[in-house]
Amino acid sequence: MGNRSYPIYNVIDSCAYASTPHKKGNKSYGVRDHSEIHVKVGSSGTHSNDFCTIKQTKRDFGDWSVFRLKVDNKIIKTAYFNKVTKHYTTRKPNSLNIK
Repeated sequence: MGNRSYPIYNVIDSCAYASTPHKKGNKSYGVRDHSEIHVKVGSSGTHSNDFCTIKQTKRDFGDWSVFRLKVDNKIIKTAYFNKVTKHYTTRKPNSLNIK
């Protein structure tokens, strides 16, 4: 998945990146702190409408990194990663005092 170390990594499977028609290909990119994807729908670039916004964020609190995924500013998922122990969990650690 690339040479660089990014806390947020997006792997996109899409026919837009396929080498042959009607197949899936992929692209990926890393993000350090936040990513915002504006999704538009319609019939073309000219005739497209806002559908949703997907945001990914990472914030550090001491030894913990907190990752959040939001769709239209609603938190869909939160995960916690301890940078010292390398422990990953989707349950808020008791030692972490944040909302």
